[in-house]
Amino acid sequence: MKITIVTPLFNDWDCLYQLIEQIRLVLTPTKYNDYRILVVDDCSSLEVEKDKLKGHPIEVLHLNKNLGHQKAIAIGLSYLNAHSNDDFFVVMDSDGEDKPEHLPILLDEASGNGGKEILFARRTKRKESFLFKIFYKIYKYAFIFLTGKVINFGNFSVIPKKLLDKVTHVSDIWNHYPGGIIRSRLLYKSVGLERGTRYTGKSKMNYTSLVIHGLSAVAVYIDTVSVRLLIAISSLILVAIAGIITVFIYSSYIPSWAVLIFFGILMQAFLSALILVFTVLSYRVNFNFLPAAHFQDYVESVEKF
Repeated sequence: MKITIVTPLFNDWDCLYQLIEQIRLVLTPTKYNDYRILVVDDCSSLEVEKDKLKGHPIEVLHLNKNLGHQKAIAIGLSYLNAHSNDDFFVVMDSDGEDKPEHLPILLDEASGNGGKEILFARRTKRKESFLFKIFYKIYKYAFIFLTGKVINFGNFSVIPKKLLDKVTHVSDIWNHYPGGIIRSRLLYKSVGLERGTRYTGKSKMNYTSLVIHGLSAVAVYIDTVSVRLLIAISSLILVAIAGIITVFIYSSYIPSWAVLIFFGILMQAFLSALILVFTVLSYRVNFNFLPAAHFQDYVESVEKF
């Protein structure tokens, strides 16, 4: 059974050196010892120490511009779809938060279902700060409210060969890989696993980057989000009308200017949501960016070690 591990990277070479050693220690004694690692270098500004990669089954795919880790994942998967016939493809972060010790668990589960499903690692325990956990909870509930879907996993996943071509033809993975898979309606499931800690250094993802990452997941469902907002605002207008009628019945006076301002705000929100719906629906006739077809535009070079 042949395995390829795809990991996006931006300047985290010190983490990568530890990651590849940990992968070697974990997979060598198992039936998954026929593996290679594809590092998608997201136009790093720091140079790699090539001596530390020699002797390992590694390819480094250098991108010609910095695109962010979601697009780097899409390019890496598309490159493999065009150049590899391996059995399973693992997506994992390079910083150690996706633990190499969990690879046999995910691969056993993925191979056990006959390669019919994409398998994700669902986080059962997170080691971030309390403030981060609060904002993450808010994000998850907001995602459910706006999209009607549940997202409780990240990039760490296993894709069977028979599904890789379909994955790379999902245009939404260009913005958000897990969200794109959910939207695609491809079969997937998740396994509960504990999140690891970074090997070294600090994450490149600050709070601004995390907000953008979260909004990218919501943007995958922008047509659904716009319609749900329109329905929510319409429902609010109906409730407001019922409330004002009730006040008129049981109260002798209500300022007309207050009613006008209130309805003005609601109508502006309604019209904004309606315009958003029509704008989104009009864009659905446009040609979508397909990672499988256009990834080559962003590949600068490939190094094999």
